[in-house]
Amino acid sequence: MKRFLSISPILIIFLLAGCTGNELNQSLIQEDKIELEFFSPKPETEVVFNELIQEFEKLHPNVTIKQVIVPEPMTVLKARIARGDSPDLFITYPIEQDYKVRAEKGYLLDLSNEPFIKNIQPTIQNRYLINGKMYGAALTQNAVGVLYNKDHFEELNLSVPNSWNSFVQVLKELKSNGKTALVMPNKDVNQASIFNLNLVANEFETSYWEKDEFSIVSDPRWRKISEKTLTVLSYVQPNSFEDSYYEVNEKFANGEGSMYIMGTWALTMIEKSNPYLNYGIFPFPVSNQTDQNVLGGVDIGFAISADTKHPEEAKAFLAFLISKENAQRISSFEGSISAVKGVTNTHKEGHLIRAKIASGQMVNWPNHYWAGGTAAESEFRKYTAQFYYDQNMDVYLKNLEKMFNHYSNAK
Repeated sequence: MKRFLSISPILIIFLLAGCTGNELNQSLIQEDKIELEFFSPKPETEVVFNELIQEFEKLHPNVTIKQVIVPEPMTVLKARIARGDSPDLFITYPIEQDYKVRAEKGYLLDLSNEPFIKNIQPTIQNRYLINGKMYGAALTQNAVGVLYNKDHFEELNLSVPNSWNSFVQVLKELKSNGKTALVMPNKDVNQASIFNLNLVANEFETSYWEKDEFSIVSDPRWRKISEKTLTVLSYVQPNSFEDSYYEVNEKFANGEGSMYIMGTWALTMIEKSNPYLNYGIFPFPVSNQTDQNVLGGVDIGFAISADTKHPEEAKAFLAFLISKENAQRISSFEGSISAVKGVTNTHKEGHLIRAKIASGQMVNWPNHYWAGGTAAESEFRKYTAQFYYDQNMDVYLKNLEKMFNHYSNAK
């Protein structure tokens, strides 16, 4: 008859610990591992952020950070937050309606007293103030200008225009000499609308967007913006509605267009396509006035979800990114203007834009002031793309008036 040895459960645990202690320790370490989701709308910075994520993970072996980039990111983000599926960290812009609503409803973590906030220039960081608290942290600023092919300008002995009339004259000169005067990504509604947002931003004071009722159809300022848009559209590349943002970046990089109205976020992709491109950037002359503002605002700014299970690790990652050394790497990679103290922009091509910003000649994105937030922006871009295509000014202005009044009444 076989005899069975009776062993207590406690003894089994001690025996296992003695025999396979290494495996048990690994199991405990595994249980301590956490993952943070970093949601970004910026494919152009995916590479540099992944590099920084890897370095952060080496310093914090228990933390894994997953960068997520999807189409229509801000619409997706809004939907996720609404259904209680907020990413741990995500990019957010100050002033805009969506940021205000999320801060006031308690969806965002208060970052006001975090030490890394002191690394950021106050004039930029203070844009995140909501009722005396900050729920976001600025890293970089963007700016929109006119990228131009210096070889084309030198070939035709053209000077950089500093007024609307001289800008149109340059367009005429380029076209009459067989050049594609201007390239536009009209297939991509998000990027194509950047052109006329310049005009809108410089035409209206921020107080304009606080109106309870908009009369856009009868407003001569909106008609002037639309007329300028039609003027410029007559100089763009053939089949512009078939060209995406990425394709137009390639075209400009390869010398297929003389000018391109775009933001600083595109510089890295353009230079990667053609490192030897001889180009520059000048402020977009939206009017004939001598003092003109550059359109721009916070480009990369971070928020942490109030629902994150790992707030300390999320804040540690932000502190890592906002350090002077890493902020410099991001600015140098992207060509953006850093919001972090002591960081310098190394892109020589953007010196005219930086001079404007340094002198305070900068106007914020008008869509950041719109009631309706992301939804209003999406509709504006849709109607603008339709206008670019059918060039029906009356229908366009009627659509905008109806849209702005809809969101204004819903406040």
